[in-house]
Amino acid sequence: MSELKELASKEVLTREDLIRILSVTESSDVEIVREIANAIRETTVGNKVYYRGLIEFSNLCVNDCDYCGIRKGNGAVKRYTLSHQEIVDAALWCAQQGYGSVVLQSGERTDVSFIDFVENVVKEIKARSTSLAMPHGLGITLCVGEQTPKTYERFFAAGAHRYLLRIETTNPQLFGKIHPPSQSLENRTECLRTLKKIGFQVGTGVMIGLPGQTVENLADDILFFKDLDIDMIGM
Repeated sequence: MSELKELASKEVLTREDLIRILSVTESSDVEIVREIANAIRETTVGNKVYYRGLIEFSNLCVNDCDYCGIRKGNGAVKRYTLSHQEIVDAALWCAQQGYGSVVLQSGERTDVSFIDFVENVVKEIKARSTSLAMPHGLGITLCVGEQTPKTYERFFAAGAHRYLLRIETTNPQLFGKIHPPSQSLENRTECLRTLKKIGFQVGTGVMIGLPGQTVENLADDILFFKDLDIDMIGM
């Protein structure tokens, strides 16, 4: 118990410290970790919850990740793509309700028509949501997968300011077990670095409970988030 409280007072946690914290199983120790984490959260980011609209505008995807329900190889999924107007209308409704931002999320595609489509949607949402009450327009987060640096630059110039790109695990062996050979951890990591360089606020995340995953893997994931200065983390 006292050891956990001592760890909480440290300015920087080592990999070994993280492993110790993540390894607790006794209910009393878990509660100590929760209380300390909650206090840190309230001190650093406050106790407010901000609404964000989430628009899943398409479930078409070119990837075949083993864990994903909308993977390319799943023939049982009913595929759809919302129209340009349907997405814009949903986003403007969010703005009218006082939401500060929306997330536009879809399966991954890299074809020219898709990139043009996303860029044009972002531009129209930004233009039509700008008002006295919202002088910079609705905040727009994109979650449309791995793209080229040029495409990311186009999305940023169109008005998107945040980007979500989950990495699922930073362990190369685990990554390889849940993705086909055509997808690489190196490329996904490079995409995150590119997004940061362009100026996006960047979000990523990992799955907890993957077969073969260890506490050490999760500690390394946390250090990865720190090294890349990730702004948003989902687990």
